[in-house]
Amino acid sequence: MNVIGHEKNKKFFKNAVKNGRLVHAYLFSGPEMIGKKMFALELAETLCCDIEHRQNPDIKVICPKAEEGETKIYIEDIRDLKAFLSVKSFYGGYKVAVIDDADRLTPEASNSILKILEEPSASSILILIDSKPGFLLPTIYSRCQEITFQPLEESELSGLIPPKLKPEDGELLKMLAYNRPGWIIKNIDKLSEIKRSIQDFDKILGQGTFEKMQYAAKLYSEESYPELVSNLIYRYYFQNPKNPKLLSGLIRLSKVISQPQYNHRLALENFLINS
Repeated sequence: MNVIGHEKNKKFFKNAVKNGRLVHAYLFSGPEMIGKKMFALELAETLCCDIEHRQNPDIKVICPKAEEGETKIYIEDIRDLKAFLSVKSFYGGYKVAVIDDADRLTPEASNSILKILEEPSASSILILIDSKPGFLLPTIYSRCQEITFQPLEESELSGLIPPKLKPEDGELLKMLAYNRPGWIIKNIDKLSEIKRSIQDFDKILGQGTFEKMQYAAKLYSEESYPELVSNLIYRYYFQNPKNPKLLSGLIRLSKVISQPQYNHRLALENFLINS
């Protein structure tokens, strides 16, 4: 497999395939953007004739969809999954379904998934990917074999940093990624924008209430604040000397804006005014 790191999990599946010990359902758990989905897709391709997943009729990938302001996996997605699993493998081997962000299953979709897990199709494998397994139904969790993924070592990320990048920019990338290769892959082309957003935040901290209110409104309208808050947490966590008050405030803010029932603009305003 070409995915970076996770050698223990590579060895586990290599032995499972060799000895015919694959089970019908797995839960890939661990922090976001550390390679769980990439690992799942490469495993699916390995099991399904080494054909790229986008062109492989025996591989189905389900991701959350945005509807009416919420990003969820809906019952219709699971109905499509059932139809996919009910048809024999095109190539005569496994059929593999990968469900990303499985904690976003709606209650109806969760109940429907449970029926699939209780009565698995022959030669089918279901891989659920999640960074918040505690949000899954216990009955779903108990029917999957959990495979945990750990953050990579810093040395394993070196190959993802372009040699032409300035050393300080490479260090910033690694700092914000916090050993998450997926974060680097996703954001490497956005580094200038990320640096500018951090600089704007640092600048606004020294300004008055009116400027902070304007800045909060701008962040909210651009819908960029979740990524900025996450980046700032890692930045201030590794900063020397640390600013514990600011860091704890960012962590509290992150918890609030991760929940849609709260007023995110008000939370941004309160945080900035009190920082």
